[in-house]
Amino acid sequence: MNNSTLTAIFAAVGRRNGYEETTAEFAAFRDFKIKWTRSPKWISFEVSDYLADAPEKVLASLAETIFGRIRDDASPYPDDVRGWITSDDFVHTKQPIFIRRFRGLSRTTEGSEVDLAESYERLVDRGLVERDPDLFIAWAPPNTSSRAGKASVLMKVVVMSSRLDDRCVPKDLLDYCLYAQIAYISMGFNPTPTRRGAEYDELLSRYPGRRALEDQLSRMQMSL
Repeated sequence: MNNSTLTAIFAAVGRRNGYEETTAEFAAFRDFKIKWTRSPKWISFEVSDYLADAPEKVLASLAETIFGRIRDDASPYPDDVRGWITSDDFVHTKQPIFIRRFRGLSRTTEGSEVDLAESYERLVDRGLVERDPDLFIAWAPPNTSSRAGKASVLMKVVVMSSRLDDRCVPKDLLDYCLYAQIAYISMGFNPTPTRRGAEYDELLSRYPGRRALEDQLSRMQMSL
């Protein structure tokens, strides 16, 4: 789909929402997102190009939802949008693009001292996570971030802080940090703007010795 068609889709919804002029264009963001700037009469969108091959019906439904949220309506994404961005085809085709756009991301689980594949296997063997062939796990570029890791639910990508790529880090602590990111992905795509803290907390509590491990992480001046 080109930008002209995308603009036509968003402009039709924009007119129903009181905007005299609506423009939209695809943008090569690393993350899946939609940005906009507006005035009382016009609005301009930048839409993740991960949606460039989406059916027009899906983009029309997405536009309706975005305009609703601009009006402060917390309606969830409709079924056709959720179905398209959570499909196997979406993750299989978009995940490689996401990985290429993540600057400095390792291309394997092997770090300079630690292999995340070994940590993942321990979690699977303990029955804490189910094996997912679509999951991509890698090390983040060297940084001073206090975050132990981050995860993309839609892309099924886990990125762990290179500060944990150290043989001195206890294996159980590394495993817990990895488990926390995989648990986040396991909750699936959240179709509403609301957070799911209670659900996530319950998943983290399934890990034995969680509190002691979080204390260790805190002493390293890191957090989940």
